[in-house]
Amino acid sequence: RVINVGVALNLVGLLTSVLGAQYIVGTLVAKSMSGFVGFGGVGGLGLGGVASQTLQPLDVLVVQANTNILSAHFVSLACLLWLTRTVDLLDPPSLEDDVE
Repeated sequence: RVINVGVALNLVGLLTSVLGAQYIVGTLVAKSMSGFVGFGGVGGLGLGGVASQTLQPLDVLVVQANTNILSAHFVSLACLLWLTRTVDLLDPPSLEDDVE
C-alpha cells in the first residue's frame, strides 16, 4: 500500500514537472522569438524593449533544474515499480482469505 501511494505521488509530481517544463520552454521560445519581432521600430517598439527580452544564463539553468526534477521523478518511479514487482514475487497474495 505504501508503495502504491509513492507511485501515485511520483506520477503527480512527474505530471506537474512536465507541465512546468512545457511552460518554461514556451516562455524561452517566446523570448528568443521576440528579439526578431518589432526590430527596427515596427509598431512603435524600439530596441529598448528587446534588451529586456534576451535570454539570460539563468534561463538555461532553470531548464536544467527542471530536467533534473524530471530525471529524479523517473528514477524514483522506476525504483518503486521494481520494488513492487520484487515484493509481489517474494510474497504473493494468499488465496486463503478469499475462500469461506
